[in-house]
Amino acid sequence: MAQTMQEIKKPILHVSCVPRKDTTLLKISLSQDDLGILYRVTSVLYNHGWDILEAVAETASDGHVQDLFVIRSWDGGEMTEELLSQIRTDLYSLFYEGKTVAMYLRENAKEEVLVRKVGDTEATLKLYNPISSDFTVMDLRMKDTAGILFQITESLFHLGIDIISFTANSFDGKIRDSFLLRTSLTGEKLDEKLMFPMLRAKLESFL
Repeated sequence: MAQTMQEIKKPILHVSCVPRKDTTLLKISLSQDDLGILYRVTSVLYNHGWDILEAVAETASDGHVQDLFVIRSWDGGEMTEELLSQIRTDLYSLFYEGKTVAMYLRENAKEEVLVRKVGDTEATLKLYNPISSDFTVMDLRMKDTAGILFQITESLFHLGIDIISFTANSFDGKIRDSFLLRTSLTGEKLDEKLMFPMLRAKLESFL
């Protein structure tokens, strides 16, 4: 029985992909939910030169968390088995071996993104709490910049905000990023008087 319990508690990480016409569907399954899943995944994909166009978190019937990501290579490259294996290794170190995202980026000489300022004077940010929804909606429109999703998810992670889903739409060199958010502590919408100003200030500090 002890051995069975030990096997149940063993960390699980499954990473697979399905090629599409212009994108790749990346599937990541974890043995437990955790704050900052998208934050960690974006850091790894940024390091390997891939954008996330869409992300959805799901909880399976067995309690495992499955996140689905629609991704695209910066240079139009394909997802190889070797690269997929490296992505899994990198993610495992971030989820289960105690490595921080900052450490990971420094090791791969990508730490400049941690302090980068985009400088988009035309960027617009909207935050609102729809009456008919249990989540806060965040819409961000700005110029398309590699690694910007990582900077956004880093801000949300440090403010204790969960990302339920994410979509990105590109047009004329600009992107519209849409997020469904909730607080990780209570699972509720963000407080408009407290969290909205904090989140806005955090994002505008690098936009």
